Amino acid sequence: MAVSERDSKKIRRLAQEGKTCSKIQQEDFPNLTWWDVRGVLEQAGTSSSLGIMRTISGKLNKIFRSRPPDELSAALLSVKKLATQLYERSREDYKKLNKIRKALEE
Repeated sequence: MAVSERDSKKIRRLAQEGKTCSKIQQEDFPNLTWWDVRGVLEQAGTSSSLGIMRTISGKLNKIFRSRPPDELSAALLSVKKLATQLYERSREDYKKLNKIRKALEE
């Protein structure tokens, strides 16, 4: 399905704020499929916070599986921990934004 430029901008903004593709589709664009939402984000060269976290974790896990644990640098373990913290903060920020939006609607 073709997605308007206005809807594309809103989808990208919601994803940057930490909303997952499935929540964007279900709550904001029920007329679109999950694949439509994901396609908008891929065309923009971005992803949801969860998608970015999964990409980083997947790449780090591939490195972890390819080397013995004693060869893994502390820096790689630190990067994985920081990526997790970044994702968790993104989720917290998204929850705060939702509360602000709801308060403004009242």
